[in-house]
Amino acid sequence: MNKFEQQREQSKQQIEEAALILFAEHGFEKTSIRMIAQRVNISLGLLYNYYAGKDELLKEIFRRGRQDAQVALTPDGDKNRYNDIENHIRLTFKILKQNRSYWKLLHGIRMQSPVIQKLEAEMKAETEFMQKRIEENLINGGIPFPGLEAKLLFATLDGITNHYLLYENYPVDDIANLLILKYREQIRK
Repeated sequence: MNKFEQQREQSKQQIEEAALILFAEHGFEKTSIRMIAQRVNISLGLLYNYYAGKDELLKEIFRRGRQDAQVALTPDGDKNRYNDIENHIRLTFKILKQNRSYWKLLHGIRMQSPVIQKLEAEMKAETEFMQKRIEENLINGGIPFPGLEAKLLFATLDGITNHYLLYENYPVDDIANLLILKYREQIRK
């Protein structure tokens, strides 16, 4: 990547980070493209040089976050049946804690109907990817009814995530450890 491309990529990243913060703070609908440009200290015209508008910016933020999560949750080849589920749970919360503002945005936008319509396909693909990954881990662990159990575990992780994002001192690590212990017990049976 040449110097111009590096600078362009860095500018896009700054715009996306500013938008992410503003979307999380004010909501998607109440955040204007002008607010984003001001936050990054660039002109409105320059911002439009990178993104056609808020919708495109939102989709790019969502795409990058989803890509990061998918890379992090891809199996590392360890076939220890205890580790599959444990690693998935630990990695889920590691990702959550590393990029809290992204997940706060994602969970916030799920409640905004205009945004849901714009990102419906992307959100559905994300859910399917996560449930498939969980189901594979459950199959490897020999857990009965892995399809239904994957939906249950996904909903549990989603609920824990919501509480973590809502409550500043939520004991996410303790909850994750308890969840892991429950699955270890099921695998041993």
